[in-house]
Amino acid sequence: MKALVLALLLATPALATPADETAIRAHGVEWVKAFKSGDIEALMALYTPDAEVALHGKPKLKGIAAIRGYFTPLLKTPLDADFLLAEESLVVDHDTAVFMSKYWFTIRTPQGEIHDPGRSLIVYRKGADGVWRLRMDIDQAAPDVTYPPPPEAK
Repeated sequence: MKALVLALLLATPALATPADETAIRAHGVEWVKAFKSGDIEALMALYTPDAEVALHGKPKLKGIAAIRGYFTPLLKTPLDADFLLAEESLVVDHDTAVFMSKYWFTIRTPQGEIHDPGRSLIVYRKGADGVWRLRMDIDQAAPDVTYPPPPEAK
């Protein structure tokens, strides 16, 4: 009986701690801050070396060098932009977390605003140093995510 209880305990996924959930949510805030300020080094520090990014309408980026190559030209001149998120779900299992959110990306140009709403699925990995980093990011257009953003979008 003790062996069965031990086996069941070991087979049960580790629950997220409040600290893990807070760190993962803060990661999104840091990503937006680095992106909006044009800080490529701060942005790259948020990714694992083997990260993969699939932005809708773009080829998949694999590895930090490809991700840096994509973002560097975009961030040379910081954008007048807003990037709002509304969390839909967060699941943490040991050193992996999956975060799904709706997003509203707005760029202001002299010609007017460009709106890009959608949904993202982000996989985080917790490193040996205890830091959560972005391992996979998939963004897509979603017909149920439209402008204007709701009040809960941050």
